[in-house]
Amino acid sequence: MELFRVEGITKQFSEKFVLRNFSFEVAKGDKINIAGRSGIGKTTLFRLLLGFDKPDQGSIYFEGKPLTDEEVWEVRRNVAYISQDLNIGRGLVRSLFTETQHYKANLLHKHSSDKEILQQLAYFDLPESILNKNIEELSGGEKQRIAIVNALLLKRTIFFLDEATSALDSALKTRVLDCFLENDEFTVLYISHDTYLPENISLRTLKLDENE
Repeated sequence: MELFRVEGITKQFSEKFVLRNFSFEVAKGDKINIAGRSGIGKTTLFRLLLGFDKPDQGSIYFEGKPLTDEEVWEVRRNVAYISQDLNIGRGLVRSLFTETQHYKANLLHKHSSDKEILQQLAYFDLPESILNKNIEELSGGEKQRIAIVNALLLKRTIFFLDEATSALDSALKTRVLDCFLENDEFTVLYISHDTYLPENISLRTLKLDENE
C-alpha cells in the first residue's frame, strides 16, 4: 500500500536549492534512512511531508490524495514525529503522558496504556520514579527517551525520526532503533548518523546528495 508519493518537488531558500526535481515513494512497512550531508534538505523533506512547508514546484500525495491544506491534517493524525529538539514541554512527566492518553483517538486505550507506560519506561532504561519529575529537570537523554515513549503512546504506525537518538549512548541508540525498525507494522523514515542496523532488516537508503 502506497502511503506517500513525491513527484518532482523543488524547494529553495533564498538562492539555495535544498531539493530539486526530487521524487520518491513510501509504502506501508517501509524502513527508509534519509541520508546526506548537513543542510542538504533532510529535515525540510519531513516538513514538506507534514505540510509545515510547501514545495515551490512538484506534488506530494498521501494515500493517493494530493497533500492539500485539508488533507494535511490526515497526515498529521497518522504520523508521529520525533525530533532532536529537547523542548518537549514543562511540568510533570506524568502530566505529559496523561495529556496524550486523553487525545480522542487514545481514550479507548487508556487502561492498557497505563501498563504500557511502565513497560516502555523499563525498555528504555528509565525508572518509574521519573513520572513524578519535572520535565525541566531531566537530562537531554532522558527527555529524548520520554519523547519517544510519548510518541509510541499515540498508537500511530508511521514514524518520522529526526536525529531522535542524538543525546543517547550507543546501547540506548541500538535499543531505540530495534524498537522501530524491527516492528513490521511500523513505517519508519529516519534521519540519523548512526551506522547500527538490526539484523535481517530490509532497509532502503535515500541519499539526498544524489539529487543535486
